[in-house]
Parts: sequence; C-alpha cells; structure tokens
Amino acid sequence: MLFDFISFEEFVKWYNELGKLKIFWAKPIENINLLSKEDNLHLVGVKWIVKGGIREAILAITERVDEAPKAIDSLKSYGSSTKILMAPEETPINLNLINARSILYFWNINAKTLEPNKDVKMKTLTEWSENDIETFRRIQKQSWGFFIPPRRGDHIVLTALLNDSPVGMAYLNIHNFNIDYGIHVIKPHWRRRVGTALLTKTLELAKSMGASKISVVRIFRNIKGTYSDMRATKFYKANNPSTKISIYRLND
Repeated sequence: MLFDFISFEEFVKWYNELGKLKIFWAKPIENINLLSKEDNLHLVGVKWIVKGGIREAILAITERVDEAPKAIDSLKSYGSSTKILMAPEETPINLNLINARSILYFWNINAKTLEPNKDVKMKTLTEWSENDIETFRRIQKQSWGFFIPPRRGDHIVLTALLNDSPVGMAYLNIHNFNIDYGIHVIKPHWRRRVGTALLTKTLELAKSMGASKISVVRIFRNIKGTYSDMRATKFYKANNPSTKISIYRLND
C-alpha cells in the first residue's frame, strides 16, 4: 500500500490519468513500474512522454516524516533522472534542495467538510456551449488569473451560483476523481463557503459514481509558496482532507 490507503495498482491508474495535467511530477506516461518496496518507502520508475522524446523520472514515496532523508538519499543515486519526493505534508525540507513544489490532498468519500453555503445552487454539465466556456473563463480569470478549458470525455463541470449568477466552478475528472486544476471562486465571494459547497457537491457526485476518494493537486508558483498558494492550501486543509502530501522535485 502507498500512504496506507491506496494500492500500487490503484495509484498507477490514478497517476496515469493525472498525467494529462502535464505538471512537473505527472506527465503522460509510456510506462511505470515499482523499482523497490520497503515498509515505508517505495521507489517508482516512470517514463514520461514529453515534447522531444521520453524523460525518465523516479518517484520516492514515503508515508513517514522520518523516512524522508532516506528517500532523498535513494533518489540521488539515479543520475540524470528527474527526482520526485512524495512525503507527508509536515515533512521538513531544505528548500535549497528543490526547484519545484506541490501539494496533493485526498478526501475519503464520506468526509466531513466545513458547513457549505446553503444559498449556493449547483449546475452540473457533461456538455457545454461556447457561452458556458466564456463563463468558465471569467470565473477562472477572476480566481487564479488564467484559464484552462475542460476536456470533453474527461470532465464533469460543476458551477456554483449565487442569486443565479455563476461565482465558482470545478472540474471533476471522471476517470480518477481528481478535481483537475482545483476549485475556483471569484474574489468578491471568497470566505463565503462557496468553495466548500463545490467540494461537498464534488464528493456527493463522485460517491454516486462509485468513487471511494477524491483528490486535488496544487502546484506552487514558487518553492516558498505565494500568497495565493497559501490561501488555496489553507482552504483545502480547513475542509479536512484525510491524507495530505507534499511533493518536491529535487535539484539535479
């Protein structure tokens, strides 16, 4: 088991779908295999399909804070491969050792979140028009400053409405139940539990589809974490994820 709740086979299925995000620690994969397995440390070899060819990476996955130094030492022996450490969020890390940072949170499907805003109404879409796309664009631009469109066949789009006005949104990936690109709420409606309403609805929707857990990833804009990074992680953590993981890319 990885992180005491997901088998290696389940992780591979989840991670393979996550690769569509093309983030620093998950890209489209050619193959993936378990290189070594100890009680509290797994080394996973990955071949990513990237522009220009294949890139090799090693994921060192540990569920114990005190195993992180051993995981880092293990990664150092893999030469030119991209080296990724996945460890409990509270693991101390020397930021001089890394050049990219991310968080990963999982919720059990019956998780108890904060109390959502009861005035929020939800619109759920499996198909969308150009007008819908413009609505998604406006929300994301006012949330994190740029726009990534949903993928047909991969995403269900949840839109939060207050007084019939769209104020927030999320993409639920139907293949691995990740909230791709996170939860977004326009700034005038921050701190009104609109995001919690979206998270609660996402849990309900995923449960109805047979999921046992959902996840979300946040890529930090710099290794120390910006104000936006800290605000996002504070929101997610306040809503009681069952597993909290930090992910780092080590310097070459």
